[in-house]
Amino acid sequence: MRCLDVKLVISDSVSDFFDKISSLLFLKHEGFFKDYSIKMGIKLDNEYFVLLDDLKRIKELDSEFLNFYFGSFCDYKDVRNANIFCLATTFFKIPQIYTKDFFEIIDYLSAVTEEEIRKNILESLIYLQGDLKTETSTQQYLNDRESLFDLLNNLNIKPEYKWIIFKVMKSPKTYVDQFCNKLMLVNGYLNEAIYNLIKFRDEWINQLKNINMDFPKKIISTLKGKEYLSCNYINIYPTLLPYTATITKSEDNIYVGLGYKVDEIFENTLEKAEINHIIDFLKLLSDKSKFKILILLSHKKMYANEIAEQLNLTNATISHHMRILTLQGLVESTRNQNKTYYYLNSSKFHSLLNGLLGKFKSALILEKEE
Repeated sequence: MRCLDVKLVISDSVSDFFDKISSLLFLKHEGFFKDYSIKMGIKLDNEYFVLLDDLKRIKELDSEFLNFYFGSFCDYKDVRNANIFCLATTFFKIPQIYTKDFFEIIDYLSAVTEEEIRKNILESLIYLQGDLKTETSTQQYLNDRESLFDLLNNLNIKPEYKWIIFKVMKSPKTYVDQFCNKLMLVNGYLNEAIYNLIKFRDEWINQLKNINMDFPKKIISTLKGKEYLSCNYINIYPTLLPYTATITKSEDNIYVGLGYKVDEIFENTLEKAEINHIIDFLKLLSDKSKFKILILLSHKKMYANEIAEQLNLTNATISHHMRILTLQGLVESTRNQNKTYYYLNSSKFHSLLNGLLGKFKSALILEKEE
């Protein structure tokens, strides 16, 4: 049920840590972010190129460390909204560190249990897979190694990172400790490198303190769907990685990392994102098998074997279709007696159909008047 009295909370406690992580992502994926900026029709401030030059002079930031912890799980063509998934960002979840500063986060990561690290990594992998029922699924993979093997094999991520993830899952504490030790080693250098950008963060948080509630709501509803706004609190933290938005949800809280200057282009960006969602929706409907699956699920919940029998398709084919449909948010799932039942996400359908109608609203009104 959607809460009407949503409260807005703005804090920059986590920003210093997150900006350092983002800076290392920027260093590792310099070409991607430059191309992304050009694609979006935006220009990076000169201070960001100074940041890159300063980061490149930190000899402790060797390619082995950057490749292992900050290499993208997915090919660049599969990255959405400039949010790159890498090993470093799977160790923690924003709700766990939102109120902490850099050193408190290092202490937290150093003390966290291996099971909690595994759970965080798995939740990121399950999100990539498109399964939104993370609580049940996470426990399943924690308890069943064969299920974990299947998850890794089926994920659309680079093979080398499947192997890295497998190694880390066996001994997560070792790799988190190495990660924290490296961050502490280069922390002073990172402070010097991002010094010229701090003024942007200060300006940005002052702007955020005066924003209208509609601003983050618009971003959240466009990128995640209006149904995602069922919450009591929207927690915002500023980041220096420009023109990006990172959204996480935990119980009745939504956490939104808003990149510096995202307000300058968010209308254009969100319009493009909304159109892309609608186009993806229409592409899915144009696929005969997926369309038939959605028709079946509009009547009742069904498990994979039932759908396969109805449509005369293999279980492997159905699994492929379901991963795509759940990733797009059109289908959700629930487990009952060791079976995974799929059902239509009606609120997502309504949102997309209303968005589609909205694009032709003026034409429909004109036709009605005539």
